[in-house]
Amino acid sequence: MKNVILITIDCLRADHLSCYGYHRETTPFIDSLANEGIIFRRAYANGPFTVAAFPAILTSTYPLESGRYITLENRIFVSEILREKGIKTAAIHSNPYLSEVYGYNRGFDYFEDFFHLQITRKSHSKIRSAISATLNLCKPVRKAISLLRKYLNLPKPPYAPAETITKFAIKWLKENLSNAFFLWLHYMDLHEPYLILNTGIERRYSKKMTRLKQLRILKPRREYVNDIINVYDDKLRYIDLNIQRLYNLLKQEGIIDETIIIITADHGQEFYDHGHFSHIAKFYEENIHIPLIIYGLETGISDKLVSQLDIAPTILWLYKISPAKNYKGKNLLSSHERDFVISEASHDEQGIYIANHRIRKPIYTSFSCITKQWKYILTQEQEEMYDLSKDPKEKRNVVKEYPEIASKLKEIVEEHIKEEERIRLKNKVKRLKLKQNLI
Repeated sequence: MKNVILITIDCLRADHLSCYGYHRETTPFIDSLANEGIIFRRAYANGPFTVAAFPAILTSTYPLESGRYITLENRIFVSEILREKGIKTAAIHSNPYLSEVYGYNRGFDYFEDFFHLQITRKSHSKIRSAISATLNLCKPVRKAISLLRKYLNLPKPPYAPAETITKFAIKWLKENLSNAFFLWLHYMDLHEPYLILNTGIERRYSKKMTRLKQLRILKPRREYVNDIINVYDDKLRYIDLNIQRLYNLLKQEGIIDETIIIITADHGQEFYDHGHFSHIAKFYEENIHIPLIIYGLETGISDKLVSQLDIAPTILWLYKISPAKNYKGKNLLSSHERDFVISEASHDEQGIYIANHRIRKPIYTSFSCITKQWKYILTQEQEEMYDLSKDPKEKRNVVKEYPEIASKLKEIVEEHIKEEERIRLKNKVKRLKLKQNLI
């Protein structure tokens, strides 16, 4: 083995892949990789949204180890370790929360986050706002013009499409074929807004999408959920096609046999399964049960409990490199089995992560503890527990019916919280010592 490609897909819930039992053929190519690789059926995100999940994926540490504001301080990227060992490293994505601004370029020889596109779009938006403000139009006229403009000119997605990500990846690969490499790609197409018209994406499930429907689902409501899911599934097929393009390049260049491909997600996406849309600080299956597939080694199906913490140590093991001391995960390919997975997040009262630390809002923390049978959820408001073996849709809270089990799982969460407090204190002492030495 010489190379590893990590493919992360934003908002990809496990139950929408054909190989995880979905009734639609959304991922024919990924299915073929799963059939020839290892599929982990009980993989969980350690956080319910991007900011909470990626510290686990790329640094094998829990999101709240840095405190209620999730930062990358005192974390070691898998890319940093690999680059020190002479492995070529590259990352290509267009998620602003994973941009160079937040420090996600650490350890990468090549890092493309398309941040210039995001800045340009914001600038254009400000210009349009300024022009509109100068027009002395009555409110009804302005509203009519706005609706007409939207109807005639649908907005573009606020991220680089899969085709662009793949194009940049293929270009970089062609320039680095002679080197051992680690390539991380992140596809954003499953993230809202759910635009499909005028994108060039084949519409198998959203054939009946009209311009009016397209405008409606840009502001999701429960009655539009079927249209949203149709677009979501078509976009998943589009991502699947782009992964196949990448695979074909590896095969064409004769390096597929020395390349391992890992496919996973940062988190899932709720379609009103539990009363909400999108991905806030909620820990139900649709939001934290993620796909995890490894292609290029043996074949098989694993039912052991695993999490995103285990991805970085596995990548290092593939290169025969020891993990960092503060890594919390284990090699996915070892015989090690977890008894539970912790998922956690910090958020405001609506469950949304507070990205701007200057905003003065109360910050809450929520946790879940998942075993093979049970899921326990602890929030500021309540405790929940579900028997996943009998109630996989998590519709019946049984926390009061099984108080002893709930108590044991709560103890695990409380001990985990104390351990994170110890880590923060240890890191604070290190900072103070370093500051004194500098003085």
